[in-house]
Amino acid sequence: MERYVDMESPITGGKVKEISTTEIKEFRREEYRVNVRYYICEDSGEQFTTTEQDTLQFNDLYSQYRVKHGIPFPDEIKEIRQKYGLNYSQISRILGFGTNQYAKYEAGDVPSESNGKMIAAIKDKLVILGLLKGCKDSFQYSEYNKVLISINMSDEKEEEYSALHQIIYYDNSRNICNGYGQKKIAKLFEMVQYIIQIHGEVFPTKLNKLMFYADFCNYRKTGQSISGLQYRALNLGPVPDHYATIYDNIPNLKKKMIEAHGMINTLLSCSSDLEVKELSAGEKESIKYVVEKLKSLTVSEIIEASHQEEGWKNASNTQSYIPYDEAFHLKLI
Repeated sequence: MERYVDMESPITGGKVKEISTTEIKEFRREEYRVNVRYYICEDSGEQFTTTEQDTLQFNDLYSQYRVKHGIPFPDEIKEIRQKYGLNYSQISRILGFGTNQYAKYEAGDVPSESNGKMIAAIKDKLVILGLLKGCKDSFQYSEYNKVLISINMSDEKEEEYSALHQIIYYDNSRNICNGYGQKKIAKLFEMVQYIIQIHGEVFPTKLNKLMFYADFCNYRKTGQSISGLQYRALNLGPVPDHYATIYDNIPNLKKKMIEAHGMINTLLSCSSDLEVKELSAGEKESIKYVVEKLKSLTVSEIIEASHQEEGWKNASNTQSYIPYDEAFHLKLI
């Protein structure tokens, strides 16, 4: 897919086209088909990329590698350490890693297959306790006991929304149908509230589409969704899994029943003083771009527009999930 973009070529100052395609890339002696975006200067024919485009390519490549080999994603690696209340030095000694290795994995470095599977294994408390016992001599007596207590207390550090997490996400697996996104209820709720804060009062049917376009827009930029949700191609367009449960459980989400088109409908709104803590700057940018672009559309108009998307067309006959690589074929945004 190619399209002209509103920018001047840094090479000649002329017109620029953006190309979206897939290419075979090699990583650790394995080949993966990844999504690639780059610019072409129309006058010179030279290719160039931006940091955003490079990020997309590497995220897509690394995500496929992580899924194939059972290696946790950076946010999961961080959550494991925080779950047990450990610092970098403590968890590195338990795992036998170099001093700065665990911190680098949290920052995005891809662990080797063996190190990645070791990190995944310590999600089981019994595994990390066994490893701790095996490296007892690496700790001072007082620190060892402190670490032991912290790990044993980890079951009490239960996520606030654990029951909802099970209903909405089923599990923590990542794939192309959930955009390899982080599955975190607090972040999901904040995403919905942030959309409503920018848009203003909105009907759930339109909110479903705004979520879809925001998630797919972010995937097109970075190779990861914001919400970690799957979207099914239903009659009224793309719909996130368990959207009613999501909207029913968001704190401080206000609902107003109004009559529209001869029917009673729900209008959603939220307070304007939302404190955004979970969303990254890039994710907020994706949401703002989508909401501001689609804000003027009526419910009927955004439904009709979503029906023109190839992803919805391809999945609508079976009402199946829309894979996130359809983000590169979106027409509306």
